[in-house]
Formats: sequence, C-alpha cells, structure tokens
Amino acid sequence: MRLKSALLIFLVLFLVSSCVTFKPLKTKQVAVNGVFKADYRGNEFEGFFSVARGNLRMDVVNSFGFSVYGIFVQDGKVFVKDYQSGKIYTHLDVNGINFDDYKSILRFIAEHFLSLCGVKKRFIVVLRCKEVGEYRIASDFILRAKSRRLRVLLKNIKVVEGSSEH
Repeated sequence: MRLKSALLIFLVLFLVSSCVTFKPLKTKQVAVNGVFKADYRGNEFEGFFSVARGNLRMDVVNSFGFSVYGIFVQDGKVFVKDYQSGKIYTHLDVNGINFDDYKSILRFIAEHFLSLCGVKKRFIVVLRCKEVGEYRIASDFILRAKSRRLRVLLKNIKVVEGSSEH
C-alpha cells in the first residue's frame, strides 16, 4: 500500500511539474530571468519574468503554479495573452486591474532593464538593486502611473548570456 501511495504522489508531482508553461525569452545577448511578486493597491500576484533584447514577458501564475496569463512587450507592442482561451488583448485590463497606464513604462523597462539602477525617472522608483554576476539589477521598484502605484519585487534573478535565438 505504501508503494502505491508513494508512486501516486510521485506521478502527481511529475504531472504538475511538467505542466509549467513558462519559457524564458531567448537571445544571443543577455537575458534576465526570475520570479516576481507584485502589489497593486493590495492585490498581490506573482509569477515568472524574462527580459531580453527589449522584450519582456511576465507570466502570472495561480495558486497551483500554472500560468494564467502573460504580459508581453514584444517589438514595442504591449499586450496580454490569456492562456486559457489563447486570446491576445491590447487593452491591458486583467482581473479588474487596468494596466493601460503602464504600457509606456513597461516598454521603457524592457528596453533599459539592465540600467534601471542608474536611471532617474519620475515614473519608476528603484528601491533596491542586487549584484548578479557582473550586473547590477533592480530587484525592488515602484512603477508610477498617474495616481497609481505598482510595486514589483524580483527574486531568484539569473542573468543568462549567449543563449540560442528563436
């Protein structure tokens, strides 16, 4: 009986771990990957992020660890992809949170991510930086749009150099 239970637990864990859909952006230059936790007016959400070559991907996960939707900056376009339906939305209204005011800020972050610690802009406040290899990465920052604030905390930050391109 114990062997059957152990086998069942192993199979469930294997299936859950194989269902993770996040794939970091790939580039021949530098990519930064990790986990994020964000707070917007008391609404907390978390997931995975990847920044490379002016592109950004942030996958928001549910309580089971599955990616629910992704916020993308790709070739200057900002959009949300709902993974359940496969639909892409250019209006960034997700779970009652409107991110439309953050579009230009997200583009800026995607383009200047490696230099955020040295940037002084009114729409981004860097609270903490972390040394990762030879890079100084913003690990805790606030995005300001109009009267709203979105705080983002990055963890498990990894800098990947010279990976293969799509």
